[in-house]
Amino acid sequence: MQSKDLPLPDVAKISALIDALRDCAKKSAKAQWEDNPADTYQAPSLASWDAFMWFELVKDWEMVEFLLADDLRARRLMRSLQSLLQWYGQAEINEILAQVRIMSLRN
Repeated sequence: MQSKDLPLPDVAKISALIDALRDCAKKSAKAQWEDNPADTYQAPSLASWDAFMWFELVKDWEMVEFLLADDLRARRLMRSLQSLLQWYGQAEINEILAQVRIMSLRN
């Protein structure tokens, strides 16, 4: 599909995607910490997600089609989302580490 044919999702849909991605990152970071307590979060690669994985997250086929399109705007958004996923996940790991430090000081 040509870039001019692919509508850019509206701000509300992108905002909902970011919120869902934040929740996903927090869950992922907690699960990662439980499996292997480390101080660095390793975000999953969003580029490897298929349409059904995206739909499970956003529940919007228009957004899924945009994210998976071979379009410069979609690739830019995907890179930004990957950075957000890493940032939110690392923030969650940092929060867990802070709680662990507090717990260890109390004991």
